[in-house]
Amino acid sequence: EEDWGSPLSHLMAGAMAGTVEHCGMFPLDTIKTHVQAFNVHGNIHGVKSITLRSATENIISKRGAIGLFRGLNAMVAGAAPAHAVYFATYEAFKGLFGGKKKGDTSYHPVAYFSAGVIATVFSEAVFTPMDTVKQKLQLGIKDYNGVIDCCRKTYKQRGIWRGFYAGYTTTLVMNVPYSGTYFASYEFLKRLLLPEGVDHSNFVNCVAGGGAGILSAALTNPLDVARTRLQTQSDVTGVIKYNNMHHALKVLWKEEGFSALTAGIVPRMLFHS
Repeated sequence: EEDWGSPLSHLMAGAMAGTVEHCGMFPLDTIKTHVQAFNVHGNIHGVKSITLRSATENIISKRGAIGLFRGLNAMVAGAAPAHAVYFATYEAFKGLFGGKKKGDTSYHPVAYFSAGVIATVFSEAVFTPMDTVKQKLQLGIKDYNGVIDCCRKTYKQRGIWRGFYAGYTTTLVMNVPYSGTYFASYEFLKRLLLPEGVDHSNFVNCVAGGGAGILSAALTNPLDVARTRLQTQSDVTGVIKYNNMHHALKVLWKEEGFSALTAGIVPRMLFHS
């Protein structure tokens, strides 16, 4: 515990950091969801292809500025426990894999990557159900009367696995390389930016975290689009068009092209910076 830090401290810090991050950046996430959920070329249920600006204007015109925060309570309900699990698991396994020993200043990319992968598997099992509910509330296509009502209707319509975990596999496939890339590049940037003889700098940590987040978000955006389509399709189209991650990516490429795979990439990069 002396070398790795208290598991409880990592758990509490992770929960607080995750909640603050998602609350502060939630409007960007809402805009991203609106851009990604609809066909970039077509016209689905009266909703045309939308840009970041038109998505923002559409949300505010219909619900006011508060519409940018619709679904925030679902996000908090999922983000706090998920981030607590994420950071506690990452720190524990980073230590177990030899990536965090007292006095060791060596770079251990395999340990960082592996710990990030395992942390993702555990945390996303906690977060995915509420992420699905959050996206449905963000879009506001169906008249859900809050989180509980959305959960009840989603369960009644599609059950637990298909209703709440439709994007879980895609999330894992996306976040495993995201987390691995994030932590490996984060540790690399810290070593690159820290002056010689200095072990810690809050400024360097912020810069390294921002750079790692931008890079990881950009590389995994196509999978994020697929996840959004899988989790919201029952509300957006009223039918199940995408069967799984592979099928969603295939249909997206065939019908909408490269622009679909980069939909929402700017707010996603800003969110993760």
